[in-house]
Formats: sequence, structure tokens, C-alpha cells
Amino acid sequence: MSIVLCPLSFSMFPTIPYIQSCFDEYNARFFASSLPPIPIKLSNARTFLGKVTFTRRRSWLFGPVRNENFVLRINTRLDLPEELVQDTILHEMIHYYIALNHLRDTSTHGRLFRQHMKRINDEGNRHISISYRLSKEQIAALYPERASN
Repeated sequence: MSIVLCPLSFSMFPTIPYIQSCFDEYNARFFASSLPPIPIKLSNARTFLGKVTFTRRRSWLFGPVRNENFVLRINTRLDLPEELVQDTILHEMIHYYIALNHLRDTSTHGRLFRQHMKRINDEGNRHISISYRLSKEQIAALYPERASN
């Protein structure tokens, strides 16, 4: 039995220390501590809940491609249920694992991604999904200019 560093509450705006503690716990639990530390940035974007960004570099014209400069971005614009924040972190960790290890998948959320998602959902009683539908209240908070119409 593991100690849960990320207790559940109703809703939250995540902080970098919180995201880091979740990352460390989930890395040990679901990825055998194989993911190196990643810079974490908070985002105020309207278009995503989480995102892993990185650059692809080729050392010479026909050389192998290296993925580097990984950054985990988590949205703080919305007050979201804590479980959704945790599942978003896990979702992005799957992308990080696949890109870091240069694993080929059929698409961004292809077979390999879905296999990892299912494994983590089953092992950890999680609810990671491919996408999340915002409520009317969340959409109004994101786009206040639309609410006045």
C-alpha cells in the first residue's frame, strides 16, 4: 500500500508543488520511476487542460531524432475537480513516457496510449480519458465574452 501524496478534495487550482508531488507518486507507482524530472509550468490557456511539449532535434541531416526540452503544462484557469487534475497529470505522463522512449503509436491517442491508459485506470482505479467535456459554467468562465450574448 502506498502513501497518497495527492488527497482528493472537491475542486482546486493546482500549484507546482502539488503537481510535482503527484508526478513523483505516479512515476513510482505506474512508470517504475522511469520518467526523469520534468519542468512544470502553469498555464492560463483556454484550449487545453494539460500538455507535454518538447522539441525534436536531429544532430545531423540523416541522424537520429532526439526528443528534448520536455515541459509539462497544467491549466490553472478553471477550478476543476481534484480527481480530474490528477487524471490530467497522468494523461500527460503517458504522452511523456511515449515521447521520451521514442515509442511509435498509431496516432496521438492511439493503441499504445490507450493500452497505458487502460492499465493505469485498472491498476489505480483512475478515470483517465482522451478528452473532457466542459460544463456550461466552465465554458462561461473560460469565455466571459460569450456569456454576455
